Amino acid sequence: MKAIYEDLLHLDRPFYEIHEDSYDPLKCIESFWGNYPLATIRENLYALDLKCKTLGTTSESKLEAVQQSLFLADVLRALIACFLTHSRQIDTDQIKLSTLEANMKEIRLTKKINDFFQSINQSKT
Repeated sequence: MKAIYEDLLHLDRPFYEIHEDSYDPLKCIESFWGNYPLATIRENLYALDLKCKTLGTTSESKLEAVQQSLFLADVLRALIACFLTHSRQIDTDQIKLSTLEANMKEIRLTKKINDFFQSINQSKT
């Protein structure tokens, strides 16, 4: 199979996996958040954004390309799982997120930073 089609099929697989008997959208969501804390998601998105901005000007290693492709497939899986969970009105109380505390720490930190900039903004008006 030509290399150009591998990436396309890689991103199509999440759509086909949802039809397997063993598919569980809640497990998919748990798996995503278990593998990707918010800081890692941000780093991956920064890398993808930089890649888009410098398309054709830099060369990346094959490993980086594979990692980005895997990340995008995992994001797609998580989005599909969230959609199915919402549309089927599946109770999400049973989800156990292993990175919950790390993600909450990240959220608290960004809240502090946001509050700081909001206070500066309000004092100027």
